[in-house]
Amino acid sequence: MPVTYRNIWQTAYPILLSLLVEQFIGITDTAFLGHLGEVELAASALAGVCYLILYVIGSGFGVGLQILISRLNGQKERNAIRDIFGTGIFFLLVLSFLIIILSKACFPFLLNYFIHSDAIHQQVVAYLDWRLYGLPFSFLIVAFRAYFVGVVRTKILAISSAAMVVVNIICNYALIFGVCCLPALGIRGAAIGSTVAEAVAALILTVYLAESGRNVLNLSKLKMRWQYLKRILNLSAWTMLQSLLSFVSWFIFFITIEHLGAQALAVSNVVRSISAVPFIVVMAFASTGSAFVSNALGTDGGSPIGAICRKTTILCYAACLPVVLAGVLFPALLLQLYTDNEQLVNMAVNPLYVMFSSYFITVPAFVLYYTVSGTGNTFSSLIIGLLSLTVYCIYIVMIGKDGSSLLWLWASEHMYALSILILSAIYLWRFDWRRKIV
Repeated sequence: MPVTYRNIWQTAYPILLSLLVEQFIGITDTAFLGHLGEVELAASALAGVCYLILYVIGSGFGVGLQILISRLNGQKERNAIRDIFGTGIFFLLVLSFLIIILSKACFPFLLNYFIHSDAIHQQVVAYLDWRLYGLPFSFLIVAFRAYFVGVVRTKILAISSAAMVVVNIICNYALIFGVCCLPALGIRGAAIGSTVAEAVAALILTVYLAESGRNVLNLSKLKMRWQYLKRILNLSAWTMLQSLLSFVSWFIFFITIEHLGAQALAVSNVVRSISAVPFIVVMAFASTGSAFVSNALGTDGGSPIGAICRKTTILCYAACLPVVLAGVLFPALLLQLYTDNEQLVNMAVNPLYVMFSSYFITVPAFVLYYTVSGTGNTFSSLIIGLLSLTVYCIYIVMIGKDGSSLLWLWASEHMYALSILILSAIYLWRFDWRRKIV
């Protein structure tokens, strides 16, 4: 596919819509729980990060799966794509069940060690008890996204994700507050509603692929092939580890804030939920750029990669700017969607400004970072990620020890993005990455 603004946008916007509406799972959970109480709002921050730590293990595998499918798509290897995809699905399903078993056994004890407040601890455990059952469906969605992005057919992702968010809103409202004959389950209702929504999205993607892929990707012929699993893991093991560690650092961030009190944690949960919207925009364009890079390397050795990075960055800025401007111009209006507590709203305004300002660095940083992954050099992307996370965590620990304000803690986003940007640029400029075989 030619590297034009039009083609990049046509590939990116369905990914953007799918990721954006999927993110509304977390946004609606936070918004509904914010009207229950401060403890529930604070607990949903830690519970959400705990779930994401587990989810990104699968999504990290999906990054390697997408890179490989993209490269094979550029080489027109249809049968190999089917075998790679089938192997990815079976592995992700087995992995999800293993994670559920281990998490059920370990989470209550680990969280009791890290969380000071008994009330918050109880609510976090109550959420995760039900939310964990959504992992098999989440991991199926990861596999489907890797396939559709890899073959540059992304429109179905927006449709399935839209259905997911609609189901989530209905189920959340009904189960959190209790509607008709349904009991008011509070934070448990949010977890159940999100799990049901993910199951619906996974079903839609399965049915679509079964109908549309009969001549290209016969689902009845999908099998687990160990030789292909090794090939995927050679790429994805590093992205899985990097993704896991990145969200462990988020957990450290929120644990540091939890020690400042429930109010500070509730405020940060709201800011995190709002930050998800511009971050999803960045991820959609960065993933698209990565897919174009991998396809280019599979066809002509990757000669247009500089143009891919430049055009993807420009489009990403253009898509992010309206979101950032809306947040900067109307912060109180945005924050009031999450809570009626005026004190929390006032506390959140300045951290919100700091968070939005970080996206001027985050956009080019993640476009370049995903370009590194798109070349197939996932070990190098792991090293870049680890070095950046080290800077991030050192900053958080040092600032947290001083008892500094939320403003300075949220400035850690700038430190992380700047580290990613510098290291990714150095790698792409100084190292020989074009000859990587995947």
